[in-house]
Amino acid sequence: MQPAARQWPYRQYTDDACPSILLYPPGGYFAEIQLLGAQVISWENERQEELLFLTGETDYRLQHPVRGGIPICFPTFYDNYDVDDYGFARTRMWRTEDLMDDAAFPAPPRDHAFVDFILDNMPDNFPDWPNHRFELRLRVILGPTGDLTMISRVKNVNTDGNPFTFKFAYHTYFSVSDIMATQVEGLERVDYVDYLNDHERFTEGPNPITFENEVDKVYLNTPDVITVRDRERRRTYTIHKDANLPEIVVWNPWEFEARRMSDLGDEEYREMVCVEAAAVESEITLNPDQEWTGTQRLSVEQF
Repeated sequence: MQPAARQWPYRQYTDDACPSILLYPPGGYFAEIQLLGAQVISWENERQEELLFLTGETDYRLQHPVRGGIPICFPTFYDNYDVDDYGFARTRMWRTEDLMDDAAFPAPPRDHAFVDFILDNMPDNFPDWPNHRFELRLRVILGPTGDLTMISRVKNVNTDGNPFTFKFAYHTYFSVSDIMATQVEGLERVDYVDYLNDHERFTEGPNPITFENEVDKVYLNTPDVITVRDRERRRTYTIHKDANLPEIVVWNPWEFEARRMSDLGDEEYREMVCVEAAAVESEITLNPDQEWTGTQRLSVEQF
């Protein structure tokens, strides 16, 4: 989808069944972010090719998080397939705000499109996090060469003096031609926790990661640059992340688990791979008035 050109900050609001924000900077790239979960559900290149996976099982009328795109996991992250167990941030309606005068979020260059979101309320009955007061802010930036940047800031605004602890992940679903023609580079010889093997700890081998069966691993103390290479499309995605997101989650459900998931087509596991900048094994603790910021930037190129 490519809306007609407008002026900076190159964004448009929609009022569909599930409202969203459209970003379209000069250069022909495009992104769409739903207010539900502040979830990026589309990232297109200048040829209008979709770069993120989104299941064909989506029904936007249900007002429920969709399988795909870039969900934000906060304040919990679990290794199972119940969407509610990945925290409430992805199931709540966020609102937009203007952070132009916020020193922590300086305005991007005027050839970039961007939008700011805030979430500062939680379900009354969320069982795994006491009733803390917090502010979770998100800026999404789309540059003229297609770089998609997400900057999240969490602040403890408790008035009772209590700290809180949380986990965080950008749960990115990349679109690939064939999972068996896909590899992840940059995690060679890195330690990981295998969620399919009783959370035991192992060390990755010397070669790029390839896929032949289900994978659910959290790589620890990872480099700040990781690449996903689609050999059939001759496309490379690069994840640039900061040190506050020390881990990378790699996940594909494969055939058996895909068939068990109601919001994923039986064969759609072939078209996706999740490679996620995260802090899920190393939890973050904030005292009142303390803040944490986590940034990832996604870029794409053909080879």
